[in-house]
Amino acid sequence: PKYANKNYSLTPFGRLCAEERRALTMTLPEMAKLVGTSPLDVSRIERGEKPAPAHYVLLVMELLGLNKADVEMALAAQDSTYKLTRVTQPRYGSQQ
Repeated sequence: PKYANKNYSLTPFGRLCAEERRALTMTLPEMAKLVGTSPLDVSRIERGEKPAPAHYVLLVMELLGLNKADVEMALAAQDSTYKLTRVTQPRYGSQQ
């Protein structure tokens, strides 16, 4: 079937996000609501049809518990000039 492989058109970053989202049994609409965008935008970002803004990347990293190095590697595979320049700040009282 045409849609047998759900990772068919996903970018490396999109695949990373989609796989973790599915592992958490989170639907695309649920994730969209949590990051404050539409399901269509989440889908377009995962497929590489829309660039992933830095604030979106940071929200998704925290929401899905993605490793920063994995995210940077996936984004660099899509665009060698992409740099995740903003770093997440530790929460007050959190252990480093």
